[in-house]
Amino acid sequence: MESTVSIVKCSSYQKEPVFKAVRQAIDLLGGIEQFVHKNQKVLLKPNMLSAKAPERGITTHPLILEALIEILKSLGAEIWIGDSPSGAIKGINRYWENTGYLDLVKRTGVKLINFEADEKIQKTIHGRIYHFAKSVFDADVVINLPKFKTHGFSLFTGAIKNCFGTLPGLQKARFHMLYPHPENFSRMLVEIFSCVRPALNLMDGVLGMQGNGPATGDLRNIGLVLASADGVALDAVASHIMGFRENEIDMIRIGAESKLGESQIQKIEVTGESLDAVRLTDFSLPSNRLIKLVPQFLVRWLSRFVWVRPRADLEKCTGCGICAQSCPVAAIEMVERIPITDYQLCINCLCCNESCPEGAVIQEMSWLAKRLS
Repeated sequence: MESTVSIVKCSSYQKEPVFKAVRQAIDLLGGIEQFVHKNQKVLLKPNMLSAKAPERGITTHPLILEALIEILKSLGAEIWIGDSPSGAIKGINRYWENTGYLDLVKRTGVKLINFEADEKIQKTIHGRIYHFAKSVFDADVVINLPKFKTHGFSLFTGAIKNCFGTLPGLQKARFHMLYPHPENFSRMLVEIFSCVRPALNLMDGVLGMQGNGPATGDLRNIGLVLASADGVALDAVASHIMGFRENEIDMIRIGAESKLGESQIQKIEVTGESLDAVRLTDFSLPSNRLIKLVPQFLVRWLSRFVWVRPRADLEKCTGCGICAQSCPVAAIEMVERIPITDYQLCINCLCCNESCPEGAVIQEMSWLAKRLS
């Protein structure tokens, strides 16, 4: 059952179809009792990437959480919701309010956990030190709720990467600085995932994001809810639906190599909808994917002509400076309230894109990248 992924259709964010799809996705795995026992403390870890409204398709929709909360309440669970999005150190209230989670807790009576104010638990893996929000380990069960989205840096964001938000404070920016290459960054993400080890992963794929995600890509109606106890398998299936090649995503490959789950599609049991029936043939993948298809000795030369990089849309920019504050390598300077990026310093980690409250940091593409994408 561990490497089983359930796929259920869900056409819209209406309460009845969402509640039905979430319950069905979990029931196909044997029911919630497979993952949670009576009266346990359960932490829900959504993707709360930006302080944006649910209809923007950037964050896990509150109805997905509410459907799960209803199921968990039948077991008498004590339920918490927590995340540490980029920029939250400057104040998390606007994230809770804009994403609809504040209204959600008012309706359901569950508890929001401010990871930034939480105590920290230190874990060391392969010499790397991580400081997690203590609530992650105080909970009896962690349920991971990622979004179905692409990512301009790591190509894909899903169950493994969603656990990055269990690290509060400035750690995430520091790790971006220390590991600017996607493969090394992915190894770090897998280590974090190995510590959190969610009991259940439930992916919001009703509205997804294609192209150069995770915050300013193109919205795409996917109409799916996916679930699995195996986060690596869930990511493998979701990325396969998008059109990525098997093991093309570094974090999925490394997760499987680390014995944290299954990445080979033929070894994953898919239940509910058939994988062939839901696979997308015209899904737009990130432009930076092209670089991974080029022999290593040509990458440096080709990168002069094929690039995707962050740039401020001055029509949307309010000059708040959050992008500059979030940049781990200080590549952004505010000049008369206008963000100016030094691309010699920029590592293309997309922290600016993720943290901008106005969605004003777009991903600019070279002429050749546009032609090839």
